[in-house]
Amino acid sequence: MHIDKLIAAIVMHLPFQSVEAAQAFLSELAPNDQVALISALYFGRSHLGSDCVNEDTWPYLQSGQMNRLWEQDSILPADFATILYEKGSNLAGYYDAFLRATEGSGYDRSRY
Repeated sequence: MHIDKLIAAIVMHLPFQSVEAAQAFLSELAPNDQVALISALYFGRSHLGSDCVNEDTWPYLQSGQMNRLWEQDSILPADFATILYEKGSNLAGYYDAFLRATEGSGYDRSRY
């Protein structure tokens, strides 16, 4: 699923009221889409307050090395729901930062 659709879908549920609620949301998604939301979360967190992608991140994003599976080897899928729950109301800001930075840099998010 396109990352924009994934973000629009998750934002409607934020903040998650429990780990179980986050898990119920994730269980409706394909594994790669779950990783995409986690990757976008951490990307956005590192771009809070930025209107474009940081210059140290841009080459990785442009080359495709940084993509929806970026966090796949760093975070276990069993931890995804806990992460989404614990980030609470910050999640919306992280996803907004992801969208704003990639938009500001002209990045085609269909590649993410």
